[in-house]
Amino acid sequence: MMNRSLRICYFICIVLLLTSCSTTKFVPDGEYLLDKVEIVSDNRDYKSADLKSYLRQQPNFKVFGLMKWQLFVYDWSGKNEKKWINKQLRRIGEPPVVLDTMLVEQSAMELERFYINKGYVHADVSTTIDTARHKKAVVTYHIKANDPYRIRNYTMKFPDPKIDSLAHLKAPRRSPLASAFRSSQEEYNQLVKEGTLFDRDILDKERERITTLLRWNGYYGFNRDYLGYIADSSFNQNVVDLDMSMKPYRKVLPNGSVEDQPHRQYYIKDVTVLTDYNPMGVGEDASFMATDTMLSAGVNIVYGRNGKSIRPSVLRRSTYIRPGQLFSEKNIEQTYSAFASLRALRNVNIRFTEVEERDTMKLDCYILTSPAKINTVGVDLEGTNSAGDYGFASSLNYQHRNIFRGSELFSARVRGAYEALSGNKANGFGNYWELGAEGSLLFPRFLFPFLSSDFRRRLRASTEAKISYNLQKRPEYTRAILSGGWSYIWQDRGNTQARHTFKLVDLNYVYLPDKNMDFINSLPDYMVLYNYTNHFIMSSGYTYSFSNYSPQNRLRNTHSLRASVEVAGNLLSAFSHLTGAKKNDDGYYELFGTEYAQYVKLDFDFSKGIVLDSRNKLAFHIGVGVGMAYGNSNYLPFERAYFSGGANSVRGWSVRELGPGSMEVDSTTSFALQSGDIRLDLNLEYRTKLFWKFELAAYIDAGNIWTRNVSDERYKAGNFDFSRFYKEIAVSYGLGLRLDFDFFLLRLDTGFKAYNPQEKKSRRWAITRPNFKDNFALHFAVGYPF
Repeated sequence: MMNRSLRICYFICIVLLLTSCSTTKFVPDGEYLLDKVEIVSDNRDYKSADLKSYLRQQPNFKVFGLMKWQLFVYDWSGKNEKKWINKQLRRIGEPPVVLDTMLVEQSAMELERFYINKGYVHADVSTTIDTARHKKAVVTYHIKANDPYRIRNYTMKFPDPKIDSLAHLKAPRRSPLASAFRSSQEEYNQLVKEGTLFDRDILDKERERITTLLRWNGYYGFNRDYLGYIADSSFNQNVVDLDMSMKPYRKVLPNGSVEDQPHRQYYIKDVTVLTDYNPMGVGEDASFMATDTMLSAGVNIVYGRNGKSIRPSVLRRSTYIRPGQLFSEKNIEQTYSAFASLRALRNVNIRFTEVEERDTMKLDCYILTSPAKINTVGVDLEGTNSAGDYGFASSLNYQHRNIFRGSELFSARVRGAYEALSGNKANGFGNYWELGAEGSLLFPRFLFPFLSSDFRRRLRASTEAKISYNLQKRPEYTRAILSGGWSYIWQDRGNTQARHTFKLVDLNYVYLPDKNMDFINSLPDYMVLYNYTNHFIMSSGYTYSFSNYSPQNRLRNTHSLRASVEVAGNLLSAFSHLTGAKKNDDGYYELFGTEYAQYVKLDFDFSKGIVLDSRNKLAFHIGVGVGMAYGNSNYLPFERAYFSGGANSVRGWSVRELGPGSMEVDSTTSFALQSGDIRLDLNLEYRTKLFWKFELAAYIDAGNIWTRNVSDERYKAGNFDFSRFYKEIAVSYGLGLRLDFDFFLLRLDTGFKAYNPQEKKSRRWAITRPNFKDNFALHFAVGYPF
């Protein structure tokens, strides 16, 4: 009790010390620290958080929106700028934002311009500055939007009937199944409509939409600058009559003069692919040296110094631009996408040269590619800490990006791991080690018969074949796992946000050549069947994933979804029934003397990120999974069971340390018992940028796993029960430090148990009795948890 009181006192003292630091230490006399900015508006269409991006000057950053931590750090520095400690404090910290009335005026003008562009033509923005507090200022922007202008009549009529027809083009009708595989049809939806606001951003998007349609249909020389609007607002009723207009094509003649001409469609004349182009070359390296040339389905393929490093058919299939076609920017985008999936190539660049033949405008197309590094070898070293047991792991990786001259990716990996088991977990029998090897082949196309060439060309697809072997040696058992699989992954070339994965077949053979019988006898019968008998898994599955995250636009809200289904054993069960196979003594069918698993699994995960401002983000995640064994199985196999705890789950617990339900487990058998058939994960995380590439996160995690249909009275507390499952949802909280390098992120997360359903009821609220030894977990991981 005394120790807890002292910790609380220490915490209060630290908070008081931080908040008592002067934030105006480096603010010159006669000037003011910009302490706060407020936006007051009579219009509710736009939130203050969205409008603040238009302000030229904002207060110092607050960590979690509470404390100006970086300003405090800066103020801890001394006056002498040459001292090392002062330099470091100022580098980490942030100098005070001193009020600049000129920037305040410019910010008011930016806000006014924003509202005018949105249709509030008579918007007015005024400011007040409150300097009542010592050396601190509060700036308030008062926005009076007034009544907006709306579009009364809108006309879009072009003199060229072909262009006019394309501008009014309607989206083709598609079945729901076809729509699931194709990109959105936003290009066909007219954006400017009668009765809507006179929004200049929407007007610009409408110009972009029509430009896209025209460039999809031959108009190579067209751009949005040829489109404009004529607006008539002389009605004094806050309405506008709007007409879209089109300027003629401005052709630059050989003598330098400019001539107005009608817009014309362009056709593709010749298409040439160069395989060894060096965009950074100088001298001899800058010149392209052709070693072989061939024609494949109208496409000229020119090989360079590396010879026929990639098959002509692969390059031809990836080329969506063909001689005789109308120029289409969509074909260019699809060609870029197709060549980007060829790992043997890099730096793809498509260029066009204009050619005029008999009054027909044509284009010669050149697709310039460079060879990628074909062979790579890497070594990974990692340290492990599983529930206090330290170990290490190492792997040797090899990749060949063009194994069959079709840009196929061959990967091979050998891995070894060792962990020193402590205490009761070793059971006096030794430590844990693991050896594994795996190989995979990734083909950059569908390897499946009966698919039309048009269907194949629409999708960015790959086919993966893999095989692996893993040997695990623990004091309690030795386990060998042989796996193999064949799967398809694809995306629509026009919609890379959605991704589909279909596992045609996934095979797993699990063999336990050695078991410690003292350990086996200590487990319940269901757990022995669950985890420690030889079994075979033959499954198929489908996964749909969607994410609108874009590295180029990190300031927009994001969301991602992943849904999957997996079934196993149905074909084998049907085969057993058709052939009249007999069951073994335990009542199960076997394949080559080994029982096979039969089950279905459903998983769903949804995450959303809400951008609060340029440095703060709120993210949440919900994950649900259910596995049901039936037919030839009573329980899910261990390899398909759910686990809880760890860096991507409830972070107050170590990996596989939580659950199932409220069942109490002891340290000698906990790793064997802590798996389940049902999972629930709930996560809420506040992320804030600190300095340089560092981020800080505060989070709350909740979740657990549960078993189904366990009849042993000793373990029924792990079963899922609607009447009590909500009482068995574990809760933890913590802080995390992240290092964001854009292309990857390292994170160090701490977790503290807040509510532990596996404790006795009187001791479940761990947050009321903090215990660092028993209630703390530390996680090191790569990437965000969700």
